Amino acid sequence: MPPATAAPDQAVRKLVRSKTSDAVAERLLEMIFAGELQPGDRIDLDAVAEQLGVSRAPVREALLSLERDGVIEMPYHRGAFVARFDAATIREAFELYGLLNALTSARVARRSDPEVLDALERAAAEVAYARGIEEFESAAREFRRVLNVAAGGPHLRGLLRTFGGLLPVASRLSMDRSVEEERALIGAEFEAISAGDSERASEITLAHLRLLGEYAVQTLRRRGVLCPDEHGSEPVDRVLGVRLAPEGEAR
Repeated sequence: MPPATAAPDQAVRKLVRSKTSDAVAERLLEMIFAGELQPGDRIDLDAVAEQLGVSRAPVREALLSLERDGVIEMPYHRGAFVARFDAATIREAFELYGLLNALTSARVARRSDPEVLDALERAAAEVAYARGIEEFESAAREFRRVLNVAAGGPHLRGLLRTFGGLLPVASRLSMDRSVEEERALIGAEFEAISAGDSERASEITLAHLRLLGEYAVQTLRRRGVLCPDEHGSEPVDRVLGVRLAPEGEAR
């Protein structure tokens, strides 16, 4: 197969991020999730770097991150290729991220620090009144940041940062369907934390991330991006414990 490079219309866009490798990873994921890059396609580091206006270093760092996520393969001395991945790959990422966030949510609920709860209340209010997908995404990210900074030590925060590529891109796939459910789940999580109910806060957080994972799987299946599941999948209601919104066209 010919080497895969960034699409021409994407190449002219500047990568404005605090960490360039994160922006490169997101751009490559967008291409994979859109079907522009197929399993087995070779990623040309030099071509991607040139077209995105960055050096080889952030491209290689991005590829290493995506290799960890299971969507890129880098055989020794053979380059980088788009991997075959299925629904289990996507679900596992959301499950692991959900478990880590459930831990920080439960810790904040148990500690009941007034200063943290005030900051969290402000963040939850921003989520409740956010209008539009971009505003909502920013508010939801701030809500999660407050929790993770307050309750996560250096090791835990480091682990959470490793989910910066696959998770946000996959979450956006169906955000037009999920916003109102996410708004309600974040509100319920905040109520549980405020009440000091660590178990309930943890359960809601995990259900929230599982929900997003399932929406991402549905969208990628509709696009024909996912490979067939090797081990099948659990029933959605058992996996999530929450109801999925009616499926429609994701943006």
